[in-house]
Amino acid sequence: MSSRPPHLAGFESWLTVFRRPRTVANRVHYAQRLHAWTHENDLDALTLTPGQLAEWLLTVGASPATRKNAADAIRVYYRWAIDLNLTDTNPADKLPRFTVPRGLPRPTPDHILRGAITRCTRPQDILMLLLGSLSGLRVAEMSRLRAEDINDGQIRVTGKGGHIRHVPVHPLLNEALALAPSCGWLFPSDRNPSGHYLPASIGQRIHDLLATTGWSAHTLRHRFATHVYSSSLDILGLRDLLGHADVTTTMVYTRVAAEKLSRDVAALQTLPGMTDRIQTLAS
Repeated sequence: MSSRPPHLAGFESWLTVFRRPRTVANRVHYAQRLHAWTHENDLDALTLTPGQLAEWLLTVGASPATRKNAADAIRVYYRWAIDLNLTDTNPADKLPRFTVPRGLPRPTPDHILRGAITRCTRPQDILMLLLGSLSGLRVAEMSRLRAEDINDGQIRVTGKGGHIRHVPVHPLLNEALALAPSCGWLFPSDRNPSGHYLPASIGQRIHDLLATTGWSAHTLRHRFATHVYSSSLDILGLRDLLGHADVTTTMVYTRVAAEKLSRDVAALQTLPGMTDRIQTLAS
């Protein structure tokens, strides 16, 4: 890969002002990949046509979700470049919109979570697992959580974009919170200038506790969401608990309620004599 273009440092600094670190890293990553590809093909990233940009997108991966992620990152990159007069066109705006198939949720199974709980060696371990599985928090939200954010049976969560939501404290989590600091960061760390665990550190610790490939902090969040929806069938309430900006993101969790809906349909009362009439007509 070619050396990083100097102006990408400016793009990264600009993103850092208003985007989360993981978002910044993702968008800079794709901008750098684009510049490397154009360098290898004797092209200029700032003068690409939509057709050339589409060719590059074929190199980032076969998944529609990956290509959409890359296109979104590059679209932002070109908008920034236009503002700085580095270019006057945004070829990404001419690309067709990607349709990403809605996936299935992957809730962490009971036996995997039970195994993780037995591997906990510190109070922070059990808190991480419970905040994921009983509150649906993302790792970035856990990392910024303070003891003062938990009051009157509610967790005040600062989510994506700085949006605030409140999540009820599960009774079991409430017991575990007695092991947490009474003030300040819930996951303090003297290794980071921020004074608390970084999201990546929490994600890695949960991954290690789950100890099985395919299960992660995010599948704990899936577990929370699928259980809540199966019990309530309240998609708008679940949207608010998860901190989704758009209910279509939450809709993925409706697909796990098929078993419950089947039981509900089977439990519908029928009129007397209907079974006899069906048997008569079938004979």
